[in-house]
Amino acid sequence: MLSRVADSLYWLSRYLERAENLARLVDVNRHDTLDTSSASDSDEAWRPLLYATCTEDTFATAKEKQGASLEVGSFIMFSEHNPDSIRKCIAYARENARMVRDQISEEMWLELNRIHLFMQSSEAEYLWSRDPEALCREVIKFSLLFQGLTDATILHDDGWQFVQLSKFIERADKTSRILDILTYLKNPEKTELASVLRSCSGFSAFRAEFRGEITLPNVITFLLFSQSFPRSVRFCMRRLDSVLHSISGMPIGAFSNEAERLAGSVLAQLNFSSIDTVWEVGLHEYIDELQTRLNEIGQCVYETYVKVPSELQNVKPWDHSIMPWQQQQQQQ
Repeated sequence: MLSRVADSLYWLSRYLERAENLARLVDVNRHDTLDTSSASDSDEAWRPLLYATCTEDTFATAKEKQGASLEVGSFIMFSEHNPDSIRKCIAYARENARMVRDQISEEMWLELNRIHLFMQSSEAEYLWSRDPEALCREVIKFSLLFQGLTDATILHDDGWQFVQLSKFIERADKTSRILDILTYLKNPEKTELASVLRSCSGFSAFRAEFRGEITLPNVITFLLFSQSFPRSVRFCMRRLDSVLHSISGMPIGAFSNEAERLAGSVLAQLNFSSIDTVWEVGLHEYIDELQTRLNEIGQCVYETYVKVPSELQNVKPWDHSIMPWQQQQQQQ
């Protein structure tokens, strides 16, 4: 398939997965801060979320431009000064969908266009001020519906594979970042461990897999190494490895490009690691290395399937109207 089509499908899916994860993080954190009394205390209570999304400096800049009254939840949901706000993620996804309109179904386009128009409207901001939980749930429900429509209404060909590829890269990255909140909290309490699980929609699944008490080692083991929880890093990497081999046609266990080699290496590391390995390395260091590998896999996917080969670089580009954010996507 054309590299530009693969690129647009990749980022369409990745931005929507990002929006869903951010909405869940905001929803859970908002519940945890309901008892906060002052604005300064409220900001401090939201710090773990800013830490997990690497937006501490961006939030400080946005607060200078938009005023001291800017709240973290609103910053993540709507801020024009936040390149990864939920509103912008959905807008970016919609723009990528527009560029490959013939590759997606009518049902997918209608739902994506609906949520985009809603998030751009004052109605969404009003709902946020009146019932923040309802707005977060709307974004999450849309994402789950869109995934269902994607699986049910388009061919499961290479285009669908790129949608799956980006979804699992983004999901593994966000699960690791949510887990990294525990290193920010230093000595997390049971309620904080439960919040991390809920941020991954994993509380019920955790209870089914670990029938004992919620402990730090069990939560780390579950989110990193679970073979059956669909948001664990190990599960995502196994699906990612499978999708990469489906695209290239190579059998599992072999590799034809650097993305496959890196994905297989990370999966093997997860398969043969345990909580003891994490303690030896250090939780933050283990997660940091994992995120670096995920970034490298994303870059290798771009270089393998999207980047124009050197012999074609002098050919006139197919489209001169690429938006500035499109040129920067690979760096995010």
